[in-house]
Amino acid sequence: MLRMIIRTSAFLRKEMFEILRQPRLLASLVLGPFLILLIFGIGYRNEARALRTLFVVPQDSALAQQIEENAATLGPQLIYMGTTSDEAQALQRLYDGEVDLVAVTPHDAFEQIQASQQATFILYHHEIDPFQVDYVNYFGQVYIDEVNRRVLLAITQEGQTEAADVREEVASARRNASELRQALEAGNAATAAQNQAELSQNVNLISLAVGASVGVLSGVQETIGPGGEDGSDPLLANLANLRQDVNQLEDGETMGDASSSTEEITRIEQNLAELETQLAEFTSIDSSVLVRPFRSEAKSIARVQPTATDFFAPAVIALLLQHLAITMGALSIVRERTVGTMELFRVSPLTAGETLVGKYLSYLIFGGLLAAILTLLLVYGLRVPMLGSWPYYALVIAVLLFTSLGIGFIISLISQTDSQAVQLTMIVLLASVFFSGFLMSLDLLIPSVRVVSWALPTTYGIIFLRDIFLRGLLPNFLLLGGLALIGLVLYVIAWLLMHRLISASRR
Repeated sequence: MLRMIIRTSAFLRKEMFEILRQPRLLASLVLGPFLILLIFGIGYRNEARALRTLFVVPQDSALAQQIEENAATLGPQLIYMGTTSDEAQALQRLYDGEVDLVAVTPHDAFEQIQASQQATFILYHHEIDPFQVDYVNYFGQVYIDEVNRRVLLAITQEGQTEAADVREEVASARRNASELRQALEAGNAATAAQNQAELSQNVNLISLAVGASVGVLSGVQETIGPGGEDGSDPLLANLANLRQDVNQLEDGETMGDASSSTEEITRIEQNLAELETQLAEFTSIDSSVLVRPFRSEAKSIARVQPTATDFFAPAVIALLLQHLAITMGALSIVRERTVGTMELFRVSPLTAGETLVGKYLSYLIFGGLLAAILTLLLVYGLRVPMLGSWPYYALVIAVLLFTSLGIGFIISLISQTDSQAVQLTMIVLLASVFFSGFLMSLDLLIPSVRVVSWALPTTYGIIFLRDIFLRGLLPNFLLLGGLALIGLVLYVIAWLLMHRLISASRR
């Protein structure tokens, strides 16, 4: 038992000293993950994404002015990009990525509300991320609720008297107007004066109550509905005319002439009848529609609406291929050192460039075969939609593998042991999971931290493969050229390290 304890403690001591003799391994084990988590914690933004929103408003619509006045104050998540009357042009700007959202306002909003139907704002987007699609829907609901709240706020300031009370007052005014006309025709001045006073009182009460009773309808109509010749609300204009006619009777301008007075009273009766009709229309509208006159409906211009599995499948391919290429490259030179093959390379006529080119080609072929198998399994096994071009897909895979192999060979050339190479490879994998857009959109990272994202081949691969698979678009050749340039720089660095390793041993 004592011998077993001694041997075990000696083996434990040996492994401890083996680790302590590798400071870079310790640094990669401790500082690497810590720095990644630290940068991620600093760079992650726990706030909703701001959407650049362009509004489509019909020409000469009353909504245009309202949108210009209020859109910029609705909240920080809505970036107001102006208004246009050309829906096709707005959708093209959305497709080109100039805006994030196109909000098409309803053409006949007031008529729909009057018919007890909610007027619909159509929100067009170009998102394929299911979580971002849900966010757009939520975004529309929040801001439409805010628009509704502002409409109701303007409405409630008009008053709180019930519409039924106003209609009863209008009916009383019509009775007094009719009795006043009859008294004038009969020459009964005392009765006419009494009826005139009661009519004036009725109109005064109507004027006070109308703001509260028809405030909802008037507020909506003033915002989006058709106005009178001077742009005013027809109901309020009718009330103003009624007030003017009654004032003329009170001033006695027409009471001396029976025919003129009768004509004036007839006009008052007509205005009262029209007012009663307008109030009846108001009370017939569904109250739930008046409280929430608008609703939103999001529509995507993307060719498919992928599921969460479909959306993450291209990202999985990009992440796996990068990790595979980096791992193969990272273990390549270390393995040569371990088995002693590097000693043969040093005495052979092989150059550093020839060695690297041979390794690049072999691993590119192997990685390409694995990529083909994975792609076939996804497309024909999981039924992930493939809308793009296969040749461009193969080009993206080749550039992704080439750049990833460069990272792997550099790791292999600076590592002294297999464990060190594997640990560095895992750090790159961890960074790719957090910063490449695999788990979350790059928009959630602050711009300074996105530098880490654009240094990872997976970031480019995820963008390219999602565009090819799910959008049917060509890869962004500027970004693809940038990824290839990164791969060439990594190749040159690997060649320099390889050349120094072989030249040092030969000397």
